[in-house]
Amino acid sequence: MTICKSLGGAAALTLALAGLHTQAQAQSQDYTVRVGYSNIAPHSSASDATGPFLFKPNSGISLEVKNESTLFFSVARKIDDRFEVELALGLPPTHDVTAKLNPSIVPGYVVSAYQGQTIARIRQLAPTVFLNYSFGDSSSALRPFVGLGLNYTRFDERRSTPTGNSLNGGPTDIQLSDSWGLAAQVGLDYRINDKWSIHGSVATARVKTKLTATTAGAARVMDINFHPVVLTVAAGYRF
Repeated sequence: MTICKSLGGAAALTLALAGLHTQAQAQSQDYTVRVGYSNIAPHSSASDATGPFLFKPNSGISLEVKNESTLFFSVARKIDDRFEVELALGLPPTHDVTAKLNPSIVPGYVVSAYQGQTIARIRQLAPTVFLNYSFGDSSSALRPFVGLGLNYTRFDERRSTPTGNSLNGGPTDIQLSDSWGLAAQVGLDYRINDKWSIHGSVATARVKTKLTATTAGAARVMDINFHPVVLTVAAGYRF
């Protein structure tokens, strides 16, 4: 009888310790790191440039920011079974900027020489914080989610190309203002096991900047609005 009681007590203690270990392990898995690939379509729209030696009120000279792909990574902190806070980052992509000229305003020889040519390259750093809400049961392998957040965009490298210098009439310095704006995303998480998952999302943000291009002391400015669509596929690791 004493041996049976001892064995029963040991078994109960073992089960209790196992339960505590499982609970501690579950509580410790509060963070998820995601690494993958993003394609960024800026969908830019820019006003006509204004400034010295340009036609008024419409110069017919604008630009377009081209698509680019880059490495994506993020860190997410679980709040509960439905909510998480995610800081989405990535390797800052460098976008080609091409000339967009109105042939009804700009002389034909200028249009033929510069239309669609790369006149600048700009690199953007755009960390975004999301509050994500997941649908379905926490035990489900596939869970759709939506997120709302805040985006900060900084253009930390800006280079005029030789073609851009030629269009502007000499070596040109480019400056772009920083941007703050709301961001949103929708996506799916597929859980492979307790540690690994596959993550897919479509995100957008409100991004506005003012571009100032200065050539030999003459500054020309334009406003640029971005309506980006960012497609991301990533692997997630929970710990």
